[in-house]
Amino acid sequence: MGMQGQLSKASFGYSVPVDAPLYEPFPLYYEDVTIMMFPYATPAVAAAKLLPSQLELAPVPGDTTGALAGAVMVFAHYGFSTVGAYNEVAQTVACIYRGSDPTLAGKPISYAVRLHVDNDMAMTAGREIGGFPKKLGHISFSHTPIYTSVLASPEDLPICSGEMQAFAKVGEQKDFPPPMQQMVMPFVSLRVIPDPESLTAPFHPSLCQLIYTEWVLEQGTFWSARGKVALTGASALNPYDLLPVVAQAPPMTLQNPQGTALFRGRMTIAQVKVLESL
Repeated sequence: MGMQGQLSKASFGYSVPVDAPLYEPFPLYYEDVTIMMFPYATPAVAAAKLLPSQLELAPVPGDTTGALAGAVMVFAHYGFSTVGAYNEVAQTVACIYRGSDPTLAGKPISYAVRLHVDNDMAMTAGREIGGFPKKLGHISFSHTPIYTSVLASPEDLPICSGEMQAFAKVGEQKDFPPPMQQMVMPFVSLRVIPDPESLTAPFHPSLCQLIYTEWVLEQGTFWSARGKVALTGASALNPYDLLPVVAQAPPMTLQNPQGTALFRGRMTIAQVKVLESL
């Protein structure tokens, strides 16, 4: 008779492989952070198709018809983090939570539609803990005088890009009025773990949850910026262009903190929780 296995849950590491975990629990800490933010308006009909029913689209200022939704394209470079250095591209939709968690009911939030990174630890931790729909991609990120970033997947198929010139200092975070002294970016993501026995549509995942996460930008500087985000529409597998750019936001100011901007500083991702199981 062979020797019985000795591995049990009591000796598991935090993530797989359980004897040599790929990543550890949150919080995550970031330094040498550079983020290009491109808020823009997109058709509400297109955005609603990608939004879970527990969320509703946030109103867009100046849109009296409800035909528009707010979206943001983010291109980021993280020179250091506790899941390694990496580049990231993200697309989010501005919404309001209408689910069962009373602490967030009725509050504005961003829903993560799709993301790409170029680091397996960041991809896996983001997906398995936070529910962020991350994939691996080829992401370039070039610094001054013009900041540029291009996502390609595969390497010879450009999917989206951002170009930006920072032209005016909005201010150091320590000098801003609250809440910009520590800017909290709240996200909701859809965490899905497939059922290996569910093989045909409609699929029934083993786990389906809405996850809440807070990205906190701190000890940094915001810069007003001009530039352009472009969604090529070249990929059917990574369709960022499903949320086309109708109008891009003007540069950030203290009076318009949701404008096009460059951030340089630090970031922490500490708070993460399950809002509800679906």
